[in-house]
Amino acid sequence: MPEQTFDVFLAHNSKDKPLIQQIYKKLRERGIKPWLDTERIAPGDSLLEKIQEAIIQSKTAAICIGSTGVGKWQSLEAQTFIGLCIQQGVKVIPVLLPSVKSVPNELFILQNFRFVQFEENLDDEQDFDLLEWGITGVKRESLASLPLDVSNSEDQASSLDLLQQCDPTKILFIKNVKDPSGRWAYLIDGVLPSKTPIFELMWRPNGRGIDRPKAGDLMLLHQQAKVTHLVEFLDEDIRKTDVGNFRLVKVIWMPKHKDWHLLPHQKEILGFDPKYRDGNTHSFRSPNFIRFNQAWKELKDFQYNLLEHLAELS
Repeated sequence: MPEQTFDVFLAHNSKDKPLIQQIYKKLRERGIKPWLDTERIAPGDSLLEKIQEAIIQSKTAAICIGSTGVGKWQSLEAQTFIGLCIQQGVKVIPVLLPSVKSVPNELFILQNFRFVQFEENLDDEQDFDLLEWGITGVKRESLASLPLDVSNSEDQASSLDLLQQCDPTKILFIKNVKDPSGRWAYLIDGVLPSKTPIFELMWRPNGRGIDRPKAGDLMLLHQQAKVTHLVEFLDEDIRKTDVGNFRLVKVIWMPKHKDWHLLPHQKEILGFDPKYRDGNTHSFRSPNFIRFNQAWKELKDFQYNLLEHLAELS
């Protein structure tokens, strides 16, 4: 697994390169190590391979949006790039370049994230202080008067509320997820701890069952023998790319533990131990789901018991 050697990946439209180079230089002066394509991709390198490798090696990704739009980042569509970052737990930071007033509608998923805005130019040190805070997690004194959008206590209360308000009879599917690097997928830093965290859930291009959940249905996600998410499908649209296929989901529950290795084994939460690792959609109502049917006579008993376990973990 490649080492995580970069503090931030600078994703941008090539038309904004002069502005991005200024940001790159300013971050370097602050002791931050950014990844920039012109500095890291040599002639003859595979563009897609280098970018996917850089995502794994980066702690955060700054999505820089200029007046000409987001474009494509070296053959990776913007939404696909964002989806890969979220899947691999890379924190996403929208950055609005001068003259851009808001996140564009085509990148609505970014509207769930707090952004950094350079209103007039790149000379405002407080804007760079804010960007540095997002990248490093260290807040400078100059930002002491700026309010936080969402406090930890509000986030925890909201998470528990969402869990208590959801309809347990909608918990109908389960899916194994994984990060290609071997780390946890869809970590809280990537998904963003907010009142309604939204992200795109990925299936492989040949994955099965992506169209089975309907809008409003709930799905459990598990990985490394741990239950890590309960998500709700927001619509029935499928976005297909060469990298994978995506559906938009909202987090109903995910653990706040810093180390997910400390979570209980999935058998303690589910009452059975799913052995598949295929990344496909599995339905609790399927007669072919033998391990589930051996453990639970009634689906509703499982659904209500599951919510009790997740509430305890909250």
